[in-house]
Amino acid sequence: MQALWDELGGDGVGFAKRGRETRRSVDNLELAALEGNALARRFRYWRGASGRRYLFSVYNPASCPAYEDVVLIVAAVAESGERRILSIIDTGALPELAVARAREIATSPDMRVEHHVHLLAGSRAERAATIDDLRPGLMTPAVRSRA
Repeated sequence: MQALWDELGGDGVGFAKRGRETRRSVDNLELAALEGNALARRFRYWRGASGRRYLFSVYNPASCPAYEDVVLIVAAVAESGERRILSIIDTGALPELAVARAREIATSPDMRVEHHVHLLAGSRAERAATIDDLRPGLMTPAVRSRA
């Protein structure tokens, strides 16, 4: 794999040099295994800047459960179906507060928003690493106002 990274040299599509390491932009995908199934809309993979994929359950903000110690993404959904990260947090020991704050993230009533929950990070360190890996996908306020 290192030979491939060296060959691309940071010039491949979606790659950018960052010091000695090569990082990929954050993106998200539906689960191919569920394609055509009604469950497909309930799950998404987010790929971090490292290239690692993280599985998330998708919820309507009004019905998102308040799970303790999970990674929660608030994602804006464009008309094209593209999702962009508005906020990403560790719900910690007070998930009700985190979910309540997440519901307030949408900047306009016209904005379609989803909550994505990652349940598989088993420790605070794993959640922090996941958040750090996905943070490059976070929209800036200028971009957020155009969504």
